[in-house]
Amino acid sequence: MLNSIHRRNQRGLSLVELMVGITIGLIVAAGASMVAVNQINEHRRLMLEVQVQQDLRTAADILQQDIRRAGYRGFAQYAVWQPASGVGTPFEVPARAASASPYASAVRSDTTYSRELSYSYSRVAKNFKDTPFDNEQFGIKWNKGNNVLYLKLGVANGVDNWQPITDPESVKIIGFDIDITSQASDLNGFCDNPCAGAACPPPPQQIVRRVSFTIRGQANHDPNIIRTLSGVERIRADALTGACPP
Repeated sequence: MLNSIHRRNQRGLSLVELMVGITIGLIVAAGASMVAVNQINEHRRLMLEVQVQQDLRTAADILQQDIRRAGYRGFAQYAVWQPASGVGTPFEVPARAASASPYASAVRSDTTYSRELSYSYSRVAKNFKDTPFDNEQFGIKWNKGNNVLYLKLGVANGVDNWQPITDPESVKIIGFDIDITSQASDLNGFCDNPCAGAACPPPPQQIVRRVSFTIRGQANHDPNIIRTLSGVERIRADALTGACPP
């Protein structure tokens, strides 16, 4: 008799109770899934942001290292006048006038498809040519078509040797600005015979040049992730123009 009463008291869950329990379980599982998905998305976004920033920083470091070499001519003494030595002896060396550096030029150009900065620097101890060798011509280029930054490493068989320094599978370069600012210092006061007046030839000047650039990159896998990095680098080899009057 007691066993029959006990069995009647243990009838289990009703259909309504079971449905309520399942519904609560589904709500808890959905909430946990949303939290997990949000965390995964945030982690993915953070990793993409870090990757874009690292790629831009690496490209900027490469640009700065190469830009600061621009204008190097190997032997700086050729840029200044050298007096005669050993006068009156069999080993007399005549005075040598200062010569213009063939590496001084740094030119920015902009076309529909690219933006470039061209420059050169010496790779040999001496270069008596009026123009740099093919392997001494360098530059930076932003290709607006494939959104890639390139570094020029000389010229081979008359063709510029452009090497990519950014990976479009990782980051797209959607903007690249580069400018050269110059500041001239008058060196006329250092001449033996300084000249003043409109009839005088252009006085010697020292041109201090600074290159500023801004790189704007976009993550290839998420167009909403965009980062911008700016840098400034001084061209260490100053350009010299003009000459002292005789």
